Amino acid sequence: MQRFLLQLAKLAAGCSLVFVAACATKTASDDFVEVSNPYIGASPGAPATIWVPRSSVEGSAVPRASVLVEKGASKLSEVMGSSKPDSNEVASAPASSQVQPVPAVVPVQTPQLNISPKRRIAVLEVKDNGLILPLSNKLEHLEAGILLDRHLPSFMGKYSAFPDRSDWGAFSVRMQREFGANVSVFVSAPDRIAPGKIILGAVYDGFSGYLVRTVEAQMPSYTPPADPSSPSSALNVALDELAGKLKSVIAFLPWYGRVVSVDNDRVYINAGSETGLKLGQLLKVYRGGKVVPGVGFALGERVAIVEIRGFVGADGAFGVVKEGKTVQVDDLIAVE
Repeated sequence: MQRFLLQLAKLAAGCSLVFVAACATKTASDDFVEVSNPYIGASPGAPATIWVPRSSVEGSAVPRASVLVEKGASKLSEVMGSSKPDSNEVASAPASSQVQPVPAVVPVQTPQLNISPKRRIAVLEVKDNGLILPLSNKLEHLEAGILLDRHLPSFMGKYSAFPDRSDWGAFSVRMQREFGANVSVFVSAPDRIAPGKIILGAVYDGFSGYLVRTVEAQMPSYTPPADPSSPSSALNVALDELAGKLKSVIAFLPWYGRVVSVDNDRVYINAGSETGLKLGQLLKVYRGGKVVPGVGFALGERVAIVEIRGFVGADGAFGVVKEGKTVQVDDLIAVE
């Protein structure tokens, strides 16, 4: 490109010399003006100044020679591209004026590890009406969360222990501490299943013991004499409706885990692969919290970030602290 510019400069300088020679006999007048020679040094003996028509430098649309050279250089730059030649190489004109498209750089996609964990659900009956198993199966089919085994020791108490609603909140907190249940659902139904009867499902937050919402489903009408299976079919329809409503409520509840043990640099939590955690996933660790009246449980101070390094049992995991303070037993875990 330097060679190209030098040749243009020499050509323009030569033209200027011819012009000066042609006008050598002319004297300065209003039609001409003396300007500095922009190409002095481009050729031997070039004069320091030259005379040019005044119209070429004032109010004229005709560009000066230096402007033409600049435009030519810009055009050449567009053809050759914006890259500069190496200082040890001589720039040369491209073989083709067609600029080849540069392939787009595709960014490397990193795996998304911030997966929303599944919530543990405890389904409890106010009375022994046989609804735990069918309702649990429907919630599991809807993938509402992880259903706790109804044969666990805490489920073996008499159902008559839950007739008073004032006990439900305290028991939901107990289910959270002992089995990691994020939510407890208390199911109540009338003593006699019949058309138009209502089945209730009360959803309690396991960390605050607060009632989140009560949903209901009504038994559809049927004619028992016509089909002996009608009551079962009607109950199945009502439980389908109840399970769908319960899933919608549970989905809005936040997921929290708990630190159950700390061994040197390992932090063990009560959630793992069944919950949906992944190796390398980052979890926030909080210490303390409080129950906000009318709202629910609010996490306390965030103290650390833990990275999942391995799994323990069917649904446990351990990790290491990546950032923050020392983690303690009973600290709470939330997704990062």
